[in-house]
Amino acid sequence: MASVVTVNDIINLLEEMAPPELAESWDNVGLMLGRRNKPVRKLLLALDMTQETVTQALTKKADMLITHHPAIFHKLGNVTDADWQQELLLQLAENGVAVYSAHTNLDCVANGVNSVLAKRLRLLEPDVLDTVSGLGRIGELEKPAKLQNFALFVKKALQADYLTIGDAGRKVKRVAVCGGAGADLIGLALAQGADTLVTGDVKYHEAQQAVFSGLNIIDAGHQPTELPVLDDLADRLSLRFTEKHWDVAIQVARETLLLKHI
Repeated sequence: MASVVTVNDIINLLEEMAPPELAESWDNVGLMLGRRNKPVRKLLLALDMTQETVTQALTKKADMLITHHPAIFHKLGNVTDADWQQELLLQLAENGVAVYSAHTNLDCVANGVNSVLAKRLRLLEPDVLDTVSGLGRIGELEKPAKLQNFALFVKKALQADYLTIGDAGRKVKRVAVCGGAGADLIGLALAQGADTLVTGDVKYHEAQQAVFSGLNIIDAGHQPTELPVLDDLADRLSLRFTEKHWDVAIQVARETLLLKHI
């Protein structure tokens, strides 16, 4: 007879993979909603807690929703249906769905967001870009490429709807990456000899700083640079479940890209 797997068992496993102490001091990670002793038979992984992913969790009768972005980020003074995020928390609570979030701890850990992004972009032997926080990765392409050609490869590899590029006039060979929003790593990327940075959420003056300092910039979007980690995490969790003889089904939510090109 298979043992009963609880929310707490899942949390312990997740925190082996992405220890919460690796999260940035401003971050909010861990169990956001639910009882630790609740049995878990079905898990759903998602980048965000949105109506789209909550509906899938309820339709699939998931016992637990695991998100990358914190389901609760700022302190809540109340929980009512007047706010869209709180409304989602109410839907999940009313249906007994626990919610756990792993954010910057999953960004920086080995096999996390940035490692998976570097692998998806075929960087050879990537190293940690920011050795203090563990964020970002930097590695080499097998062969130098023109920026336009590499950008098209990035778009396809990440299934992005569109890209924004800043051309510093350099061939692409040594590439830094940071999933989500990594423009604050421009200085480190330059210091470590990168000719190109792939990230998301780049502002105009950040792009200006990069390009005029000799760094190509590719803004592939926040979602597309982080979504690849979900399939990888699902595979690794499934393997661990098998090793432990846990009868827990795991699925990755379908998430529509929020920002699209028209």
